[in-house]
Amino acid sequence: MPDQDIQWNRITELELVPHPANVQHPDTIEAEYGMEGGVLKVRTRAAMAGYLLRRWDVDCTADHSLKGGEHHLWLRNRQALYGITNLAIAPGYGASGSEW
Repeated sequence: MPDQDIQWNRITELELVPHPANVQHPDTIEAEYGMEGGVLKVRTRAAMAGYLLRRWDVDCTADHSLKGGEHHLWLRNRQALYGITNLAIAPGYGASGSEW
């Protein structure tokens, strides 16, 4: 139970950018999400990070390797996920080999 409290109380900032491989018009994605400087910074509780990344279909691979039109966004600062325990549902999180 204490680990769940830590995950709930920890706030992490995710940096989402237009997917480098799947998006033909990144400026459109930037406008749709209200990005500043090409980045959308989302602060979320660690306990909710996996759900947010799944819901938005964010590519969480280190090398933005997920293909498909549903992945408009890529997680630029993957290190922000360090120590977060509910990432099994995050798209591509376990696809890049061993995790922390």
